[in-house]
Amino acid sequence: MTSPSPRADGSSSRTRRVRKPLSCAPCRDSKLRCDRQHPCATCRRRQLVDSCIYPDTSSSTGPAATGARNIPAETHQTPPTEPASNHLLTPRHETEDSVRAAVEGHARWDAVFERPINPLSQSGQNEAVAPLGNPDSSHFPFSLGPPISKSDILAILPPKECCDYLISQYFLRLSPLFHVLHGPTFQRQYNKFLDQPLTAELSWLALLFTILSTILDTMEDDDPILTQLWAQELRFQSMSNVAAQCRKSAMVCLSQDQFLIRHTLNTLETLLILIYGISHNNGVEQTWVLLGMALNIGIALRCNIKAKPPNVGWIEFERRRRCWAGILLLHTYQAILFRDVDVSSLLEAEGMMPADVNDSDIQDDMIRQPSSQPTQMSVIMFKLRLFELSSRICHRLSRSTRFDELALASFTAEIAQEQAKWDDKFLIDGKPSVLDIASYAHWCILQQYAHQLYLLVHRPFCRGNSSRPESQMKCITSGAALLEIHRQFYEVARLRHYRWYVYGMTSFCALHGAVALASCLLMQPASFDSGAYRAAFDAAVLRVESLRARSPICVKAYPILHHLQTMLSPEKFQWSNDSGADFNNVFDEWIDTVPWLSGDMVNWDIWQDILDDPPQ
Repeated sequence: MTSPSPRADGSSSRTRRVRKPLSCAPCRDSKLRCDRQHPCATCRRRQLVDSCIYPDTSSSTGPAATGARNIPAETHQTPPTEPASNHLLTPRHETEDSVRAAVEGHARWDAVFERPINPLSQSGQNEAVAPLGNPDSSHFPFSLGPPISKSDILAILPPKECCDYLISQYFLRLSPLFHVLHGPTFQRQYNKFLDQPLTAELSWLALLFTILSTILDTMEDDDPILTQLWAQELRFQSMSNVAAQCRKSAMVCLSQDQFLIRHTLNTLETLLILIYGISHNNGVEQTWVLLGMALNIGIALRCNIKAKPPNVGWIEFERRRRCWAGILLLHTYQAILFRDVDVSSLLEAEGMMPADVNDSDIQDDMIRQPSSQPTQMSVIMFKLRLFELSSRICHRLSRSTRFDELALASFTAEIAQEQAKWDDKFLIDGKPSVLDIASYAHWCILQQYAHQLYLLVHRPFCRGNSSRPESQMKCITSGAALLEIHRQFYEVARLRHYRWYVYGMTSFCALHGAVALASCLLMQPASFDSGAYRAAFDAAVLRVESLRARSPICVKAYPILHHLQTMLSPEKFQWSNDSGADFNNVFDEWIDTVPWLSGDMVNWDIWQDILDDPPQ
């Protein structure tokens, strides 16, 4: 091989060219691949659009100024007067395609392996979002749907007056039951949104749509204020359909915000409220995957740390604590539903519970001392204590279908102790407050969970040779208590705003209470005074019948309750011994296998033989 012939000035005939940089300044500094667009995809993803600039080499002279590819000098005949930039537009087609493919391929992997931004940083960089109309679909995470402009998303929102009303109803009726939002912070975000809608972050828009969908699911179709403010939209659609549309819009916002890799507190708050609504309206079992995502996002955002970082204010820190409390609370449902899934490890996870104070008690530089009166956080704090108790109960049940006498007495006493604390907090002289309607609703909801736990603990001792009179009586009183809670949410005027509870979980709990009550009453001797219990059962059957138009669980529960009603009324129907034995077998299977918080996972077919046997 011969070396290049020297020129007259002693240099080689093939001088070494200075290659123009292929990457913009941020990509070159971070050692990332750049697709050479303006702005490039990597800078759009990293929110560095303003910094995406390319070095200016127009002042260079000689061969380096042309920016030419690696082409032999004798075939590269460029007139000296031609601008250097024109050569970038006329490379060989194959070479350009291969370079672009390589750059895009590396950029995809750079997106996968890119280090996440510090979630506790105060720079605000983690709150920024990429331009909505220009998504980069070639990178992970892949889009979950077609791109939609922010203007189109905003057009889906109800009118301002309607949004104001729905948000106020959410914070009045629902937020105290699952208080993961800091009201004043949301108010400031909402005011900013009203002033500049197009600057709103997608994660916050997702939160807004989720709040609207969750409260719409709890409202009646004939709500007078809502039908007046939004008459045109509600004329042809039910409230549940409008709620579903808002929920879908929330997921569109999360998807276009790339929430799989970029999360903010608004992202986590959105998921938690979404999961809470689905648990009550559609079934706990449908939220397991979403809850897993929320748990990992909470860990990524460091919501479970004990000490407040010095660069984070108390409001921001309490928002993280509340999100972590919400994650733990939602796992309560899963622990009771999936009793073979041990979630007790969350109890051992590092983290500090939120302060039991009102939103107004939290300032950026301090938190006021807790009040002795009920606060906006009281319900969630009591529910967290139940999470710890129910997790231990379900963990014990996962190893054995029944307790020994010592464990039975211990768990019964612990539940009773929690009930006594609720009485002290929410009742006045043992009676509901007429000045604070919400506090009584909260007391009823907590009592519902307590009686569910009583049935869960005592149910194995209510049948067969191991029948225990004390446990039978406990199941009778707890079953009747669940029917009474169902009645109050359905009938009591001051609880009207909470009537939506009977459409889902409360009716399902009432079904458990009714089945337990009926089975225990059928085993009582003729001398047992069951008149009041039978009257409560008959009233519950009528309520469930009237709720079938709105509650899917009541559609399935009504035939069962109606059949049990005939068995409890010997003056109307005389039950044969053989059929009674069949019922006992069915009841044994029911209480052993039923998922206690999910109507969709119930094996309703086990009742079919009993229901097919008509009264005689």
